[in-house]
Amino acid sequence: MKYDSKIHAASAAKAASVAIFAVAAFAANAQNSQPFKIGLVTDMSSGYSDLSGKYSVAAAQMAIEDFGGKVLGRKIELLTADHQLKPTVGSAIVTEWFDREGVSAIFNLTGSSVGLAANAIVKDRPTRTIVNTSASSNDLNGKACLPNAIHWATDFYAYAYSTVKYMSQGSKTWYVMLQDTAAGPPARAAALAGMEKGGGKFIGEVKVPVNSGDVSSFVLQAQSSKAQNVVVGFGATDFTNIMKAAKQFGLQQSGITFVQGAGMYQSDIYAMGLDLAAGLTFATPFYAEMNDEARAGSKRFFAKTGKYPSHSHVADYEGVTHYLKAVQKVGTDDAAKVVPAMREIPANSFAIKNGRIRENNQLIRPMYLGRVKTAAQSKYPGDYVDLIATIPAEEAYSPIQSSECPLVKK
Repeated sequence: MKYDSKIHAASAAKAASVAIFAVAAFAANAQNSQPFKIGLVTDMSSGYSDLSGKYSVAAAQMAIEDFGGKVLGRKIELLTADHQLKPTVGSAIVTEWFDREGVSAIFNLTGSSVGLAANAIVKDRPTRTIVNTSASSNDLNGKACLPNAIHWATDFYAYAYSTVKYMSQGSKTWYVMLQDTAAGPPARAAALAGMEKGGGKFIGEVKVPVNSGDVSSFVLQAQSSKAQNVVVGFGATDFTNIMKAAKQFGLQQSGITFVQGAGMYQSDIYAMGLDLAAGLTFATPFYAEMNDEARAGSKRFFAKTGKYPSHSHVADYEGVTHYLKAVQKVGTDDAAKVVPAMREIPANSFAIKNGRIRENNQLIRPMYLGRVKTAAQSKYPGDYVDLIATIPAEEAYSPIQSSECPLVKK
């Protein structure tokens, strides 16, 4: 047969095309066979382990299961690690996961110092995403905000401002107990703003180290101030110890009212018991008994863990769910597309209705004022709180115009 260069060239081109298609198909299949990795960096062993730790892991796993276990055709894999409330440890984990493990997004990051350290790392990794579902520092939606980092957790302004404002009616005097960490200054500022708005008067403060153990001296300082109200700007074990010492020294019996200015967690109530916690007033974004849907979701969580969820655990469920919805919508894990989609999609689950992410990448939602019931008022396990007021999201959170976030147009 006579050699035809045109036929030969066409055949070669066709063969090359088939080969390229086969390579592309192989690459696509290989990509789809790789797990879609997300990570949860949390406190498994220190002062915040009850309000995060293994219960936050369970919440994230529950979110993945409810989502169907896959996104973009890939199985979702959850990596977990303990940062021990140490920014250096948390930073090392975040760096390892983003740079060598191929993790698309990291959640939780309990402790404001850890959350801020993680933000500093993701700043140089614009395709990766961080969703701070636990750290409460206002700086995460303020001067430390980033295009690829969402501040999902309720911040100190929303916790402290509404509660202190409500409790300041009648020109009450206040003493402030702060944590000696990055969380201290924003918690203080929010409490003072609430006092000013409500008519209260600030008369003193003290800084309490994390995991301080013996807190007697700090409680005695609060007592000697003769303030009518004491606002505590931190939670978890240290807060429980403060309340135990307050009871030991008879502060409540002497007429001093304690207010939780950093959010009251279900785990705090468990740790203290109703005899100790009764009467505490606080602001919260979620409570297990707030409505039928919340009650049903909380019972599913209880079936997995043996505990009703704190709002910190629920935040992990919400944040993971919302992130996966955005990834599914845009068809990629590139934060430059995922985060804008997260702002566009209303946040909805059994725990939240029509939450929204503002231009400073902060989730805002209604807040609820609650007061812990006495043992006699509690009718069944989990029935621990009376909800006494609802605060609209725009009122509960700091005005967007005052945000120091560089993403906010002014």
